[in-house]
Amino acid sequence: MSTGFSRNEITVLNRVRTRFLDGTNAGGGYWKDDEELALYDDTFAQRIGWKWEAVLRELAARAWQPRSTRVLDFGCGTGVASRRVLGAFRSIREVAFTDVSAAAIHFATRRMREEFPAIPAVPFDKTAPLPPGTMLVVSHVLNELPAKAHAQLITLAEQAEEILWVEAGTHADSRSLIAVREALRSKFTVIAPCPHAHACGILAPENAAHWCHFFTPFPSHAAQDARWSQLGRELGIDLRALPYSFLVLQKNAALFPEASRILGTPIEKKGHFELLTCAAEGVREVIAQKRDVPDLFRALRKRELAPAYQLRVEAGKVTGVNKSGISD
Repeated sequence: MSTGFSRNEITVLNRVRTRFLDGTNAGGGYWKDDEELALYDDTFAQRIGWKWEAVLRELAARAWQPRSTRVLDFGCGTGVASRRVLGAFRSIREVAFTDVSAAAIHFATRRMREEFPAIPAVPFDKTAPLPPGTMLVVSHVLNELPAKAHAQLITLAEQAEEILWVEAGTHADSRSLIAVREALRSKFTVIAPCPHAHACGILAPENAAHWCHFFTPFPSHAAQDARWSQLGRELGIDLRALPYSFLVLQKNAALFPEASRILGTPIEKKGHFELLTCAAEGVREVIAQKRDVPDLFRALRKRELAPAYQLRVEAGKVTGVNKSGISD
């Protein structure tokens, strides 16, 4: 990004965002023309792409690789999710797109061919079972799906070899994605973000106010780009906030060692952090004091956390910590 947005471009982006927020995008009405798709891909889709990059960095830190050679990008929009996946996993040999908008499918196909000319786009036959070795890629759809379409997506997901799913980091979307996890975990190994394969601890009644979400930093190159400041100012939103929820599943995979995961935003107080941790024994609030765990305290302050830790907790306080065999 170099020059600023024109007044017409701001109007178009505001219109796209309004249709998303008020639900008038149903039935493929989200996109009016190629101009809207291109502007979306250059702005809002980039923010989604940064969330995908955070998930893919974690999978790389876990040394995780898919077995699939085919991607189905469900609800593809401009195809930003599958392009990030193709950039991370060189084993993918073909991609299929599906969306309620034919214009979006055409745009996503064209953009993929520009970036990955050797990867063919193949038709998606919704009447046939998924081909073996298919990775299902799903991004930011749960707040738009009616009940029937949601049930159909779960049935489709059951046929996949792997599932990579990213949603917004809101309470509602996170809770919806947890429901997906619970519906599918008997058929898949839970790879991430969960540090265990048991029922989700967030669902305990005492955790009703909590949700499973994370944050990725606003990229430095975007922070130095005046167009992002202009867009946030014109639309009245903080585009630097990048919360997300995600789920990675794989059939018949080896389990990672059970550990603890730090959820949401740790709250810094004088000499300590208040944390929400997830582990096999449940989700709980604990305190990490600087004098007890200085390395963890430093990582919390810098927001440089490993995906999982082995935490020793006594009387609600973290007394010891080790990374769970996973590099940052």
